[in-house]
Amino acid sequence: MSEQPLRAGVIGLGIMGGGMAVCLARSAHHLSVFDIAPDAARQWDDGHLVPAVEKNCADVARKSDVIMIVVVNAQQIWSVFNGPEGLLAGAHKDLVVVICSTIAMAELIELQATAAAAGITLVDCGVTCPPGEHTKKRIVGMVGAEPEVYQRIQPVLEAFTQKVFLMGGPGAGMTTKIVRNMMYYASWRAAYEAKKLAEGMGGVDLANMAEINALSEADGSGSTFWLRCWAAGDYHPVGNMAKRDHVTQGLIKDLSAAKELAELAGLDIPIMDIMLNEPEQTTSAWSADKSNEA
Repeated sequence: MSEQPLRAGVIGLGIMGGGMAVCLARSAHHLSVFDIAPDAARQWDDGHLVPAVEKNCADVARKSDVIMIVVVNAQQIWSVFNGPEGLLAGAHKDLVVVICSTIAMAELIELQATAAAAGITLVDCGVTCPPGEHTKKRIVGMVGAEPEVYQRIQPVLEAFTQKVFLMGGPGAGMTTKIVRNMMYYASWRAAYEAKKLAEGMGGVDLANMAEINALSEADGSGSTFWLRCWAAGDYHPVGNMAKRDHVTQGLIKDLSAAKELAELAGLDIPIMDIMLNEPEQTTSAWSADKSNEA
């Protein structure tokens, strides 16, 4: 007889949790859900497929083998855990709880200890998704867990993700999400300051600028490009230290010109000062492997 699919639960039916629930409802997994808003799932595409919410989080725990918690912050996670109707009140020894909310590492460690004391397993899983596609199985998962735990719950994770990655042991998924968000928001700030400078000088068509960027970055000339180089151990994709020196000189030249524009426009562009103060930090990826440096 074939093994029965794991029973899944989702607590929190916002954008990401609602997407998970819809995808799981389409799968072969039995699904239980909870949200403080009884009709929360109905606002999403195919939300009518999601079963009615349970009375409380304890009931979701009793009816699930794997529960995804997708709430806003650590305070809300604790409210899900605790109390006579909380998740811990309905937990059983084989239950795996997956924290999909982005929280600080100290908060995650405290939750891990609480879960362990209750005899349940806690997994961290950072999630991200292209805008508006959370119900279309486009979520990406970044998991921190012991390999045997990951293998056990992987079928549930794959039911709502386009791809899920085991990043390492407990905590590695949360670390990955936090680091990714750091790069993500830094790029927002860089784009904002570039926009300020373009508008400050006047005459720049931002729509054309956006298309130029899309065409020139099709192969990932930003953080994705460098992460792939570093992961492959290729620290000098087009040269050696001489190339790095050349790139550093170019950075100084170009950013100095940009700084001059900002001064002409009377604008404060802090990101340029950060890069100009330590240009070698920005261009360090161009250097050759230390063993090859003379």
